[in-house]
Amino acid sequence: MFSVGDVVFYSTTGVCQVISIGEPALKGLPTHVDYYTLQPLSENHREMIYVPVDTKAFMRYAICDSQAQQYIDMVDGIQPQFPETRNPKGIQDYYSALINSYETPKLLQVIVSLTSKKREVQARNKHLNQTQTTFLRRAQEMVYNELAYALGKSSREIADIIESKI
Repeated sequence: MFSVGDVVFYSTTGVCQVISIGEPALKGLPTHVDYYTLQPLSENHREMIYVPVDTKAFMRYAICDSQAQQYIDMVDGIQPQFPETRNPKGIQDYYSALINSYETPKLLQVIVSLTSKKREVQARNKHLNQTQTTFLRRAQEMVYNELAYALGKSSREIADIIESKI
């Protein structure tokens, strides 16, 4: 269980601070159920989020600055990897599994792989397909916002650091 003031990573939003715990005074939510009231800390999300304390959604404590630096340092050693299938559903399943793991090393794998692919296709005056673009953006948003929070930097600064290592 998290406490008021804790900074957490919430699966659908990213880094949030727990503002309160209890029954929110909102119509439409079940009564007699405790909720975490989460305030997103990323630049892209500003609305309060209400999550049942017993949620099945992924939540964990946000990483600290030393963990963030370890993740940034690991980018140099990540080699691009791609799904073995060319089937669109198989490709989507491959990237969904990596994204939905919420594990930073797997998210970095997506970023490294798809950034490399993006550079390769741009060199031929082409673009990533929509599926790849969507997964790349999602992984970047998740990782860059959490690393930015942990290191006291902006998401853009983190993007520049990581992309310079790819």
